[in-house]
Amino acid sequence: MKIILTVIFLSSIIAAQNTYSIQPGVNNNQIVLELSNTSLSETANNLEVKLIRNSQNLTFNQTEKLIENITQGEEIEAAFTFDVDYNIGNAEADTLEFMITDGNAIYLTKQFILQYSIPTEYKLEQNYPNPFNPSTSIRYQVSSISQVSIKVYDILGNEVTTLVNEQKEPGYYEIDFNAGSFASGVYIYRLQANNYVSTKKMMLLK
Repeated sequence: MKIILTVIFLSSIIAAQNTYSIQPGVNNNQIVLELSNTSLSETANNLEVKLIRNSQNLTFNQTEKLIENITQGEEIEAAFTFDVDYNIGNAEADTLEFMITDGNAIYLTKQFILQYSIPTEYKLEQNYPNPFNPSTSIRYQVSSISQVSIKVYDILGNEVTTLVNEQKEPGYYEIDFNAGSFASGVYIYRLQANNYVSTKKMMLLK
C-alpha cells in the first residue's frame, strides 16, 4: 500500500486527518509526504520530518527525514516505509502522527488513521519455517466471534498438545509452537473455529 499526501508549506493550508484501510501482515507499505513550498520569495531550510506517534503493530525502517531546503515552487518527497504485524489480534485501527519542523518552529503535525481490514473468511496458513527446529509460527484468521482451538497431532493421529482453546474476536492471529520436547517427524495441526475445520502438515527436523 502507498499513501501519498501533499503538504503545503509557508501558507495557511493545514491538511486534515486522513483514514486509510490496510491489511495486517503486509510489508513494504509506504507513506509519502509531498512537501511543497508555495512561497514566492522564501526558501524553507533545514526541515525535519519526524514520526512522533507510532504503534507496536507497525515497524518503520526510518522514523525521520532531513531536508536541507525547499526553494520557491519546489516539491520534495519524504517517503517512509513500514511493515504491518500479522498478529494484531482484534485491533481495529492505529493512529500515526508526523511532525514537520525547522528546529525553531513547527510547520505542521499530520495524523494518519490506519484502519485494519477485518477478515472475510476463516483461514489457517502454512507454518513458517517448515521444516523447523525447534520452533515455528502458525498464522490464522477468524472472521467472526468464535470458539477457537488449535491442536497438534503426531502422524498416528495422537494428540500431543493444544496451542489455542479460547474464544476469539474477528482478527488476525499468530501462535508459536515449540517442539523442543518432541521427536523428529511429521506433525499435523488442526484449526477448528465454529463449523470451520482446517488441517495442515509440518515437519520437525532435529
